[in-house]
This record gives sequence, C-alpha cells and structure tokens, in this order.
Amino acid sequence: MEKLSVMEKVKSIVKKIDGLNFEYNDWSRQNIGVKKYPACLYLLPVFGELHLHNGIFRDIPNAEIAFIDLDVLDFDGEQNDVVMERMKSFARQFVFEVNKSGLFKQIPEKFTYKSVWDKLDDNVTGVVLEIRLEELQGVCVR
Repeated sequence: MEKLSVMEKVKSIVKKIDGLNFEYNDWSRQNIGVKKYPACLYLLPVFGELHLHNGIFRDIPNAEIAFIDLDVLDFDGEQNDVVMERMKSFARQFVFEVNKSGLFKQIPEKFTYKSVWDKLDDNVTGVVLEIRLEELQGVCVR
C-alpha cells in the first residue's frame, strides 16, 4: 500500500466536511485558482521537520490551513462577523476530524489562528489555522 502524503491526508479529512471544498497551493496561485467557495486552502508548508526513528520517517509540517468564503465588497464589521464565524465553525469541524482521524497526533487544546480578508482578488473573509501536523504513520526506509 502506497503511503499518503500529508496533503492527501488533509484532503481526505476535508472531504468529510459537508459544504467545504479543498484546494492546495500557495497564496499567489490560490489568488487565481479557487474554484468554489467556501474553501479550505491547505497552503504549501513553508517549513517543517522530518523525524527518523527506528527506520521510519514521519513528516511534520508546520501547516497553514485557511477556511475562506466570499464576502461583499466594502463590508462592515457586523457583516464580516457572520462570515468569520461560519469559517471558524468549519475550522472547528476540521480540528475535530483531524483529532478523530488517527492520521496525526492530536491538535492541542490551544493553537493560533489569523483572520484574513482582502487576501485574494476575490473578496474573501476567513481564518487561517497555524498548526503542526505530526504524522502518526511514517514511511519505512529499511
């Protein structure tokens, strides 16, 4: 059986969340590439770790995962809050699914998120989780 990459594992988790579409790229390519909203954007990891123990390599990227949806142009705070809270709800569902998947170590009780708006050419609002995804299963190199 071929080992799934971290991206493929994240994608499989996102597919379990109704109404959320998966995209994988960097911010600049996502700017022209989001096909359907609301979207979960798994951004190309900037850094991470490879862990070798007993002949098994595990990938541990420091991930940025965005949950975004279209918003109106020149929104006010109250309008924006509705979309922001909906995207936080998707983020909560994602964390719940990651923790029950058995694919990664449990995401800790506290982790960082950033709010995003006007990040792309489309008028979008959302949150970006900054989490460490530590694979439980690795690749045997023996």
